[in-house]
Amino acid sequence: MARKCRDQLTLLVPLGYQEDRVPAEPILATKLSRIEERRIGRLYVENIRLVYKCQAEMRRSYRSVDRENINSCVDLAFIKAARVLNADKGKLSTVFYRFAHGEVRHWIRDSNWAISAPPKVRQLGQKARALAGYGLTFEQMCQELGCTAEALRDALVATEGLAHETMNWELHQCPRPTPWDLLEAESAT
Repeated sequence: MARKCRDQLTLLVPLGYQEDRVPAEPILATKLSRIEERRIGRLYVENIRLVYKCQAEMRRSYRSVDRENINSCVDLAFIKAARVLNADKGKLSTVFYRFAHGEVRHWIRDSNWAISAPPKVRQLGQKARALAGYGLTFEQMCQELGCTAEALRDALVATEGLAHETMNWELHQCPRPTPWDLLEAESAT
């Protein structure tokens, strides 16, 4: 289970792992011990090029996510991969890349609405745009849809799509006011 490496103890399996039974509590949910901290720190230093390569690959794959967020997700994935690493079952790089992809996806899902709004919010925004096409006011749309003004405003903002505004060109010319224009007109009065 363990071998002597120079004058320090190097663990080959994660703490709390026994081959025949599942640990009483999940390994990833427990606090790192000092021995684990040292072992993971050594692994991190030994595999820093792997970490940098994974960060660069994640930045290419997920261009809409900030560099710092990707780096922190990859670092967290390395710690998780080092905790569950079993040398008999696979390489660190294989486990690490799977954890890294999962961490970045979880971060996008949990904290980044710019990628995709939740389905209920998208449906509310689509229904509000259809009602705005019929000329309903903001209050009438709230009554018709059975939602609060704040929820409707959030749905319209989340589903607006900002690419055409940031590039300073319009996707199409339409004589009718957009839902956002209606919101601005009502807030000005």
